[in-house]
Amino acid sequence: MNLLAVKQPPSGLTPNPRTSPVLISAALISLGFVALPLVYLIGRALQGDIESVRIVVFRAKTLEVFTTTVSLVVLVAGLATFLGSALAWTLQSIDLPRRNLIRALVILPIAIPSYVFTYCWLSLGILPDGFLAAVVVLTLSTTPYVTLAAMAALRRIDSSQVDVAHTLGLNQFQIFLRVTLPQMRNALAAGALLVSLYVLSDFGAVSLLGVDTFTRTIQNTYQGSFDRSSAAVLALMLVALSGIVISLEVSSRKKTQVTRSSVSITKQIEPIDSLKARIIAISLLSTYILAALIAPMSVLLFRFFARPKPIDLLGLSQAAFSTILVAAIGALIALLLALPIALLALRASLIGKVAERGVLLVNALPGVVMGLALVAFGSDFPMIYQTVGLLGVAYAILFLARSVGTIRTSLARVPENLTEIAATLGQSKARIFYRVTLPLAAPGVLSGTLLVLLSAMKELPATLMLRPTGFETLATEMWSNTAIFRFSEAAPYALLLVIIAAIPTFLISRPDRQESTEPMRDEI
Repeated sequence: MNLLAVKQPPSGLTPNPRTSPVLISAALISLGFVALPLVYLIGRALQGDIESVRIVVFRAKTLEVFTTTVSLVVLVAGLATFLGSALAWTLQSIDLPRRNLIRALVILPIAIPSYVFTYCWLSLGILPDGFLAAVVVLTLSTTPYVTLAAMAALRRIDSSQVDVAHTLGLNQFQIFLRVTLPQMRNALAAGALLVSLYVLSDFGAVSLLGVDTFTRTIQNTYQGSFDRSSAAVLALMLVALSGIVISLEVSSRKKTQVTRSSVSITKQIEPIDSLKARIIAISLLSTYILAALIAPMSVLLFRFFARPKPIDLLGLSQAAFSTILVAAIGALIALLLALPIALLALRASLIGKVAERGVLLVNALPGVVMGLALVAFGSDFPMIYQTVGLLGVAYAILFLARSVGTIRTSLARVPENLTEIAATLGQSKARIFYRVTLPLAAPGVLSGTLLVLLSAMKELPATLMLRPTGFETLATEMWSNTAIFRFSEAAPYALLLVIIAAIPTFLISRPDRQESTEPMRDEI
């Protein structure tokens, strides 16, 4: 998701100051979808009396939940940022054997849902329940988001700056602090923001570990009370907390001029090839891959082969097809909603700015809130209630931020001179966009769509609430078996979910084409 500021909008996208009414209308429609869960929460909260709201906000339990949530976010974001930047620098700066393969293995933990990750580590008996376990699990599972962002930033650093630092007598550590880190700062801040929003919205890991964050408390309040106004108040507090996190990132972001040229002028930094550096690098990378990928996958494979009953191949294949189908629908809807928002955000439009901030706020909402909002909305329209299409809409709204960010970044990096040439040839704005801008931005657009697809495959609470009767996905089948302690029966669904989710993860990282796709992406 891109959060870097672009000082000037691409002239190829805005040949004249007037904005198309069609584009504004499309952005308003997208904004309407984004506003659905927020409108629902406000309406539910207003149904309660002032005294009830005061009790919910100021009770000791709410203060405890707030403290736990903030502490978890700060620790996970800090650790994931440190670890992710270290992994990225190691992959980019040290000459390693089979570096593309190692890069893919470092990114693959994104494909493992947090509840699967937690279940695997609990099965190993190493981590106890509780807060520290949640910090470890969420740090390991979110680090690849920062790694992707940092690697993209490192690829844009010109080696001539490093050469100058060497001539001034700076060592490797000093060069990193004074040359490399300042140019990575924006990408790391954006990665940390994405990790923070992920932690704020996580339900699976904290539920299995018994950690009372806002998401778990909201879920329990909805399930344990007929008065949903209290849960809505807690959800609005979560939205406010997300807004604070976003504001902190925006205020700390250093304004960056994005270079857009059809000619590559950046000289890549020569990797370090010393034996000592290689040993340290391989040790770091191996430790992370062992903890974040090999350990959980080993548990899944052990449970899979130790199952007492034969696999229900029909049920497994149906669940896999349903997972891919509804996730693809959600990714397509998200692409359609994201394009107008990204275009207007680039043009510094008020609608674009509001919509972009809105999708970030919604990104931090737990799936149960989205589920209840669309249940309330869909119940007034029987034709769409409990349909695959409504579930796809839920996925699109929940994960729209992932699509908007990458699309905006890709559009911002379209070479300005090419769009200017097209304009001088008499091409209209629409033809310039479809024939020049969109094809050049296609790698980033595809990355955003794949991110939504990946996230939708793993989504659980919204799926449980909105899926049609008899419609099961790999996530719901796994959760159903786990809830009744049939861990071996759950293993085939969990393992297949990870395998399918690994496909878009691999395409996002594209280790075979890093050189051509990374510059188009500021961060994921």
